[in-house]
Amino acid sequence: MVTPMPKAQLMLALMLIGLPVGTTAQPGSAGGPSAQRKLVLGYFHDVLDGGKIDLVDNLFQPDCAIHFGSSDVKGIAGVRGVVERRRATYSSLTTEVHDIFESGDRVVVRLTHRGRGAGVLRSRIGTHDVNGKSIAWDAIVIFRMSNGKIAEEWVNRDELGMLLSAGILKAN
Repeated sequence: MVTPMPKAQLMLALMLIGLPVGTTAQPGSAGGPSAQRKLVLGYFHDVLDGGKIDLVDNLFQPDCAIHFGSSDVKGIAGVRGVVERRRATYSSLTTEVHDIFESGDRVVVRLTHRGRGAGVLRSRIGTHDVNGKSIAWDAIVIFRMSNGKIAEEWVNRDELGMLLSAGILKAN
């Protein structure tokens, strides 16, 4: 039988082998989330979920970049385009953050998005009408921060899960 390693021992083991160790933001944790975490959480909850496109300039560097699996978006205008497409694709969107880690200038988030389709979903395998459909997907997003703003974002989302949850693809 394998016994679980206590958290303190695990953290020490990771540090000894040279892996970076961050902490997660837990509700009610002492000191609360850092400024970088608050900014990233604001991006998800206020901009993507809430559609507050006017906040983009305050959250992103002018020369920022968002890297998706098959394409990149550059600059404030590019980020605004992402938010506008989100608003056209989903009538509602909510983000549930499961984990958030921070190390130096990086913030990593593991999350689930849930939305109600309102238009056309663009994926790597084409475009799909999702009007009225419930869609949910998991993602891991890495942010690089610079001077208190988001400089880069790498998005790895479960597109197969999106297409399955919307009923576009059927599991065997």
